[in-house]
Amino acid sequence: MSYTFKLKNDAVAEFDPDSAMLCITTLHGDVQKSTLGRAESRLLDLLLTEPGVTKSRDEIIDYTWNDRVVASGSLNQTVFSLRNILNDSRDHEILMTVPRRGYCFNRHCVIDVQTEASTPAEDITPSPAATPTPVFEPQPVPESTVPTTAPLVNPVRSAFMTKAQLAGYVVALAMVAFTFFRFDFDVPNVEVSSGNQNGLVINAVGNDRAEAQALLDQSLKQTAQLAPNLQGQVWINLFKTSYSVSCIRPDSSTANLQLNSSERDLALMIRQCLEAAL
Repeated sequence: MSYTFKLKNDAVAEFDPDSAMLCITTLHGDVQKSTLGRAESRLLDLLLTEPGVTKSRDEIIDYTWNDRVVASGSLNQTVFSLRNILNDSRDHEILMTVPRRGYCFNRHCVIDVQTEASTPAEDITPSPAATPTPVFEPQPVPESTVPTTAPLVNPVRSAFMTKAQLAGYVVALAMVAFTFFRFDFDVPNVEVSSGNQNGLVINAVGNDRAEAQALLDQSLKQTAQLAPNLQGQVWINLFKTSYSVSCIRPDSSTANLQLNSSERDLALMIRQCLEAAL
């Protein structure tokens, strides 16, 4: 079973838990395919099984790692990795944190094709009160000339069919676009390059291995000037001229920053992200 849900900027994502494949289609028809890591795939599968239902940290860990013993920061790292992939690292509107309880997937982002393409029958049946009565009654009116309810039902039914057909056309267009781009274009996968510098782990995200490695090399070079006691997990992504930095501190607290690359030094952004008092 695959899941379809909305992302930001009207993008639509389709996730297949069996193959761990995530396909993101933008409003303009551009498609990005990526194979999620095992932990990210299991986490997304669990949350999408019951969108809107909060899953506890223990429940997520048991399902994601199959009762294996993992470090306390493994879940935090997986959540941040998945949010970066879904472009949700800043405001957490899709993969939501429920304080002191766990995480849940925003049910308003899930697209139910069958629900959106259909409307309950009572919505298209006019109420008896809506049937007009004759305005003039000075003389008996022959039965054949009394207005029937048929002319009133047709506009309502026509409006309903228009909405249903429009929804069907949108779904069909999305599926055609998905199929066309999936099989006719070689879309690069999301790649992650990681490095460890005196206990400071940096994970750079790019559209391909070369882009991710270049961002990692730049980050390691600039962070070499930072204090050696600065430690934690850092995820960095560069989109056009904006850096997105997410970090997990040694005390398991988290922070996110997003700034224009021309406004701040990358090392300063990483230091501010990792410091306890921002």
